[in-house]
Amino acid sequence: MTHTFFFPGDGFCGQLGHGDKRPQTTPKQVVVGGLEDEVVASICCGSRHTLAVTEDGDVFSFGLGHFGVLGRSFTPFDYDADAAVVAFTGEGGGVEHHVAMPVANGAAAAAVVPPQQEHPLAAIRAAQADAEPNYAADLMAHLDLIANLTLEDSSDQCIPTLIESLQGIKIVGASAGHRHSLLLDEHGSVYSFGAGIAGCLGHGDLESQMYPVKILEFDHINARILQLSAGVDMSMAVSTTGDVYAWGKTDEGRIGLGLKKMQVTLPRRVSVTDPDGAPVKAVDVECGYVHSLVVGLDGTLHLCGGVGIEGEADGQAKEEAMVSTAGLPRQVADFNVWHRLPEPTGPSHTLLHRHGVAFFIPLNLSISPSSLSLSFSHAHVPRNYRVC
Repeated sequence: MTHTFFFPGDGFCGQLGHGDKRPQTTPKQVVVGGLEDEVVASICCGSRHTLAVTEDGDVFSFGLGHFGVLGRSFTPFDYDADAAVVAFTGEGGGVEHHVAMPVANGAAAAAVVPPQQEHPLAAIRAAQADAEPNYAADLMAHLDLIANLTLEDSSDQCIPTLIESLQGIKIVGASAGHRHSLLLDEHGSVYSFGAGIAGCLGHGDLESQMYPVKILEFDHINARILQLSAGVDMSMAVSTTGDVYAWGKTDEGRIGLGLKKMQVTLPRRVSVTDPDGAPVKAVDVECGYVHSLVVGLDGTLHLCGGVGIEGEADGQAKEEAMVSTAGLPRQVADFNVWHRLPEPTGPSHTLLHRHGVAFFIPLNLSISPSSLSLSFSHAHVPRNYRVC
């Protein structure tokens, strides 16, 4: 049995997996790289790269390979699109000019790390490291790229390719961020790779990784992960006990660890509470650009950070930033993803309503990371049920 896999959209960096850089205005079946013969269980899209997880637990990656977000080695583009694009879209004074690409060493070497090899853009990066950023030149290079870029490209960045270093590890979930990626295996362990900016890989440093490396901190604190999300230089995860963890960039409360600008390099527990201060267990997290969301087991939605509108700056509103809970997740008023109904069955059960179907849910919750499903005793809940 196979699941037909289609991908439309902007293919400028090969992230559609069609073996070229052509845009697709309508869905087009992916028929290269071997993914067409796989049962694809899930797909996630990052800024310019894509990850596909198969039913057998394999992971295929394709798109812009800069920073190591593909989790594998790759061949250069015929036209060096990644170097020109990344150089011009630098953040914070051209930080991308100086991002190294080492493989893991030391304590993390026990994780998944193939033999070290030179990154395809090492020569370009070395030349840039010796020069001050020249944004006028970067702009001209970017415009020249757009003017001369061929839509045909032989690079395997444009082709879904298996991440071979994960052999023997069954992956059940993935999240593609802006310039890093996260994977979840059947035992609840997390692997990260790509740019280590602000500590978003969770290895206790700011180093980048070209191949998947296990986040050992979760082993140290005996936490198994159920759900995860990679955003822009920040990451979050929910454990099988409903606890929320975050790491990476903290500016303006975007991951619920306070307003102070920090670089959190190891997963740190996030306090999620209701307006009365009572703890809330979570079932899902999603990271964005300058904010993130936590979904509570009770259906409540909790916002971290904030997106500026009508001229307001990103981050929490001024009045919110003055209270003692500033920088922590705030419950969104009058909103519930479960469409919760009154509880006529007593305090030990909750009646949930979803798409016209009612569920009686006992509060003795257990979660299975191997199937990424919520399992309840004596309850009828769809398999692989997930908040979207």
